[in-house]
Order: sequence, then structure tokens, then C-alpha cells
Amino acid sequence: MIVFISGGVRSGKSSFAEQCAKTIAQETCSLHYIATAMRTDKEMEARIAHHQHERQYDRWQTWEQPYDLDVLLPIFSERHVVLLDCLTNLWANELFRDDEWNVHVKVPRIAQQIKQLGEKVQALIVVSNELFCGGVPCERGTYAYMHGLGLLHQHIAAWSDVAILMKYGLPIVKKGRWLCGVELY
Repeated sequence: MIVFISGGVRSGKSSFAEQCAKTIAQETCSLHYIATAMRTDKEMEARIAHHQHERQYDRWQTWEQPYDLDVLLPIFSERHVVLLDCLTNLWANELFRDDEWNVHVKVPRIAQQIKQLGEKVQALIVVSNELFCGGVPCERGTYAYMHGLGLLHQHIAAWSDVAILMKYGLPIVKKGRWLCGVELY
């Protein structure tokens, strides 16, 4: 099962995704959190600390993996529920890792890694930001980033069993049937 949760910054998508993962896992599956953010400045350190604090009393195994998602594939099995938070950071880290910015090479590779992970585990919850309401950027790097993220969203939404848009802290189901057992508003 793949659940895709997207939304604006501070829309509640991460905490909603965590609740979803815990509900799916119940007592039979272990919870795994793939954190893709890189520790680049004090603001990012604070955000990482906040997310770690939110999970400290739950049974999460955290993997800090800012790129090369395929490195983690051998670790997981059908007894695992995996939360990937977030695709937005993973894509930025992969795209700008070198000077190539080759969307047509990097998007299929990352998409395939996510698909393989989703096929291997009990459930994969992918969190990402919605950045597409501000128009088309002129700057080459920003355009490549947004273009690639849009393509990744399309791939993941196509493969997902459930796709949810978070708005104002409220989940809006865009695809599938919500089966996580959490009360929808």
C-alpha cells in the first residue's frame, strides 16, 4: 500500500502521516521513519528536533537518508510500515547534489526507488509539499526543481492506493478510500 500525503508548509501533513502510519502498523508491524532533511542551519536543526520530539515516545526506528533511498531497500520487509518525510527534501538533495540537474535521469531513478519500497513493505506513506500555485519560475534551477517534483508527484499519485491533500490541517482525499481508521473531519 502506498499513501501519498501532500500539502503546503505547516499544513499538518507530517503529524497526519505519523498517525496514519501508527494506525496501519498497529501491533503487528514495526514503524520506520526515513528523514530526508539535511542539517544545514539552525532553522533546519530546530525543525528536525521538533519532529524527533514528536516521535520520541512512539516506537519509530529513524533512518536519516538525504539521498540514495535505494541503500535502505534491503532493510525493509512486509512487516514494516515506512514513512518517508519528505519527498520535497529528497528531491532537492538529489537534484542539486551535482551540477547536472538532469531531471530526465534523476526523476525516473527516484520514482523507481519509491515504487520498489512501496511494493516491499506493508505500507509506505510519502509526504511532500505542494509548491505549484505560484506560477512558473524563470530561474533554471528552480524550474528544474519544480518540474521534477511535479513529475514525481504524478508518478507517486498514479501508484498510490490513497492520495491526500492536507489543507488547513484537514485531510482531503483525492484518490482511493481512506482506510487508516483516523477520524476525518
